[in-house]
Amino acid sequence: YQMKPEKYVLNWGESDGRPTECGPFNLSFAYMQGVARDSLVPPEEHSKLKRKLDRHGGLYIYRDGIRVQPYGDSDYDWLDIERNRTLGAGYYFYSYRRMFGFIELDQAENRNLVEKAGREGFRENKAYRQLRSILMNFFLQTAGDFFREEGEYADAHVAKKEELNRNDEIRRKKKTQARGKKLKFQKDLQEAFSSIDDLEPAVKVKELLLAVHRDVEKVLAKDVPKRNKAWALMRNEKQAREQLHDLRKMLIVTKPRGIGLSRKLTNEWNSYQAQLERLDLEVFEPTEGEIETFISSVAKKAKIPLDDVIRLNAAVSKQGDSALKRVRQLHGEANALVKSITVTVKEETDSSVGTVSQTIDEIMDEMEKMKQGNEGVASLTKTREKFVERIMSVYESESQKLRRLHDQLNLVNTIWEHDGYDSNELTEALEEELEELRAQRDTNHELAQIGMAIKTVSHEFDKTVGSLRDGLGKLQAWSDANPELSRLYQYIRTNFDHLDEYLTLFTPLDRRLHRTLINVTGKQIYGFLDKLFQTRLDRHKITLAATRSFLKFSRLGYPSSLYPPFINLVDNAIFWVQRNHNRPRKITLDTDGSDLLVRDNGPGISMRDRENIFAMNFSRKPGGRGMGLPISCETLSRIGLKLTLDYPSTHSKEEGAIFRISPDSNERID
Repeated sequence: YQMKPEKYVLNWGESDGRPTECGPFNLSFAYMQGVARDSLVPPEEHSKLKRKLDRHGGLYIYRDGIRVQPYGDSDYDWLDIERNRTLGAGYYFYSYRRMFGFIELDQAENRNLVEKAGREGFRENKAYRQLRSILMNFFLQTAGDFFREEGEYADAHVAKKEELNRNDEIRRKKKTQARGKKLKFQKDLQEAFSSIDDLEPAVKVKELLLAVHRDVEKVLAKDVPKRNKAWALMRNEKQAREQLHDLRKMLIVTKPRGIGLSRKLTNEWNSYQAQLERLDLEVFEPTEGEIETFISSVAKKAKIPLDDVIRLNAAVSKQGDSALKRVRQLHGEANALVKSITVTVKEETDSSVGTVSQTIDEIMDEMEKMKQGNEGVASLTKTREKFVERIMSVYESESQKLRRLHDQLNLVNTIWEHDGYDSNELTEALEEELEELRAQRDTNHELAQIGMAIKTVSHEFDKTVGSLRDGLGKLQAWSDANPELSRLYQYIRTNFDHLDEYLTLFTPLDRRLHRTLINVTGKQIYGFLDKLFQTRLDRHKITLAATRSFLKFSRLGYPSSLYPPFINLVDNAIFWVQRNHNRPRKITLDTDGSDLLVRDNGPGISMRDRENIFAMNFSRKPGGRGMGLPISCETLSRIGLKLTLDYPSTHSKEEGAIFRISPDSNERID
């Protein structure tokens, strides 16, 4: 547990004061706790080390640097470590499969340790018996002194182990609670997104409007006084509004409190909130206004007097009643919780005071018995120390429990008074930061591995790239003089720059200095993409088209920066469009003002994923790495452009994904 070394003298009961027959030797070994919760080693690393120890763990013997077999083999328990452990793991502590070490012998110093004729271990003479006895004594005594609760040096170890176990129990309980809440949250989000992607809100709202029209027509057709018709119309309006609110309520998802979300889940939550806001603006609020307008126009045309105050009251009172009911419910829950906490705190504090008081009374009773018995105290110092130790042990245990209780209550009080946030919000913030750091660690680890792989060949590759660049420079002269070579040269040059652009993510950026700004046109981009993907487009019967405005587009830039994002977007579109079996498959390059669009008529992108698709390592493709879109975003940002995904229509599913490349407001060009 990373504690300071203890000065320790180990006695060997079989010593007779004379030098041992086995001679002096060095022992060096490491030991890992068998259970991860007892160890400082991180759980993932503990699991890896445990697998290695299962294969290679043991106590080996080397003489003059050469291993003496079979010592250290898993099936040769020559020190009875595993046999003893089966008698009591808590008592004997050590396990052969959790240690890794060696005994170092010297031919001159340990000449009485003689190997058998077959070189399979030592002869079991006095020297070997002494070596074995010394080592067995070492493991038995150190286990007793350092790792048993009653051991002379065990206090620090036992305290640290209990602390680790307590922290692990807290984490496990928190993780169990969080897992259930996260799973429910994910399920609720998935159901909400499924409803949104299937356009259920728009469909159900349309059905509601048709039902309102039918109900109003029935009211108008009745032969009743206009006052009765007015009440019927207002009742229909109220019912329609309540049904509309119920439709919206079906989409409501509540974010769990006190639970940190991963970046992926946070992005889904942000997408959900944005889409719910869009539905309010484009579907629910317009529909509510349309219902009111329709009822008003019908009543005006039929000269039916409506009481607008009553209509307004019906619209507002429902929300007010609902809000008041919920606040009263929360008020009751908060008061009940306060009462429960008050009872618990009183019970805990009374229990601690009672425990300490009882211990003191018991000791005083024992001293009174000593006094009445007229018996002398064998050792005043030892008796005093024993009594004081009992009191202090109980005191430390109970005071620690009360301090934890006090700190928890004080934390809640301090946060509420000064900062205006609660402990759940603090926990969420810390857990989300931890999740983000873990995700970043995994991403950095993967990129580091890629970088290491690139580095191993970078030296030779740099030479090759230099030769290719020189060759392209010479070929350009031929291209300028021979127009027939111009298109071939441009094709090779663009592909080379494309490769060079991706390699700059893992290699020094000096290659970027060799690029040249040119006027890139939409016609050139379309021609390049059409040739690059022609075989795949034909195989999947997909049409790649470009509008007239896209073909006329032009921008001063680097082909090696503009082409790769289009390549990635079209490549993704081909993968998803080929799954469209209901209508002709099409990918279109288009413009919208100064923006460039890549649209397709595939299945589209779920609202659930609209933010995650731009995050590193997220992909819905089988076997996808999730690096294309993040790299495309970074590539475009370097030349003052940004890549975004348009929102789909809330009323139609005819169009798939629409990606937009537009000027960035914070434009910068490398």
